[in-house]
Amino acid sequence: MQRRIVISLTSAILLLAPFFAQPRKAVAQMGYSGKDMGRIGQWLTFNQLELYRLEIPSYAAPYSVLLASGHHGWRIVVFLRDGGEVNEDWDSGSLPKVFQLASTDSLVLLPKVGKNFGVTFTGCSIKDCQENYGAILYLPWSHEFFFKEISEKGVTCSETLLDPHNYIALRTLDAALKRQESFIPQYVPPFCPGMGLVQPPR
Repeated sequence: MQRRIVISLTSAILLLAPFFAQPRKAVAQMGYSGKDMGRIGQWLTFNQLELYRLEIPSYAAPYSVLLASGHHGWRIVVFLRDGGEVNEDWDSGSLPKVFQLASTDSLVLLPKVGKNFGVTFTGCSIKDCQENYGAILYLPWSHEFFFKEISEKGVTCSETLLDPHNYIALRTLDAALKRQESFIPQYVPPFCPGMGLVQPPR
């Protein structure tokens, strides 16, 4: 696992400075001002979270995605700049223990997941990383959330993954699980219960 770099709450705004060292055109494409960054920093301080990573890709506009950590573990938050202000659009809450062992690289943004862009995160349990691990997927444009977790008790999945129309979400989760278990040659993600009946939509 990669070493995580901790950023103190008082340094949250300083972390955002490199975004504004870029050419004006690039900053404009991000659509976030210094005031917007300040609001995000205030949100982090209010929730007593440390900022580990912030992503504002042009394809995700007007959204931004941050990875933070607090007393109860990892937390992913999506912000939306709408009506001239930045506000929280989605908050994962503290992620369960199956995501205890994760690095900042465990957060992967995908520019195209069907008609959405996707936010994925993977990790494993500090108690048994090889047997307890999982992946989550959030699609900001449609506000859909999916998960797939593997443990010694079996496989647990979002019920919505049984819907053939969510085949792309399932495929995206399985790709994330492959990244998580990349140390296992020819790893194949296990099926969700009842998944044998699901076929890609035609």
